[in-house]
This record gives sequence, structure tokens and C-alpha cells, in this order.
Amino acid sequence: MKKPLELKNCHIFLENYQILQYFIIRVFQVVRKSTGASHFVKHLQFTKWPDHGTPASAEGFIKYVRYVRKSHLTGPIIVHRSADVGRTGVFLCVDVVFCAIEKNFPFNIMNIVGQMREQRYGMIQTRYICI
Repeated sequence: MKKPLELKNCHIFLENYQILQYFIIRVFQVVRKSTGASHFVKHLQFTKWPDHGTPASAEGFIKYVRYVRKSHLTGPIIVHRSADVGRTGVFLCVDVVFCAIEKNFPFNIMNIVGQMREQRYGMIQTRYICI
């Protein structure tokens, strides 16, 4: 699409992107300079969560999480944000709840959040509306 991002050891090409109502899908090709070996990375960005607030409704976020879960075929999922505690924590919590529902396991959201906070200080600092 545009010029590739040139890094010391690799080139990164934006192969494709799609702007949807609640999120953007990007596909990058990462090419190692020394060998020419490449792999593709799918990047999903939720766009409807305002700074210093919460989404207007949970619908878009739930659709986003479902899409992430559906599109993940192989390899790890990397979830990130600047501090990796607030929105990232909400995403992880919703993912855990979806797993519990799929497997018919009982769950308690407050216990899930409590366990997450034990593993990472500051995870989900406030009571987000969408949880």
C-alpha cells in the first residue's frame, strides 16, 4: 500500500486494511532482511472507546472480542494498550467470561477481576460500564 516501514532487521508492509463500524483490521507482512523469510500479522484495533471514558454501549466491544476470538487460528494473541491495565484488562476479562460460557463453567466477574489484579497491579482500575 505505502512504502514499507524499514527497521534494522526487517521490512514491514501494510498488505491490507478494512475499516469497520467498531474496529479496524490490518494485515501486515513482516519480512526478515537477512533471509527473506516472511510471516503475516493481523492487527485489530478497537476504535470506539473514548479517552477518559467508556464505550457508549457494550455492543461494539462485544462484537470486537467475538471477532478476535473467531479470527484467531494459530499463534499467540497479543493484547496491548499504553499501560496495559484498563482497557486491556476489560478485554481479557470478557475473553475469560466467553471461555467460561463456552465450556459451561460457572464464573464470577469480581473473582476474575480480583485474580487479574493479583497477577498485574492496577488491572481494571475502575468499574467499567461494559463489564
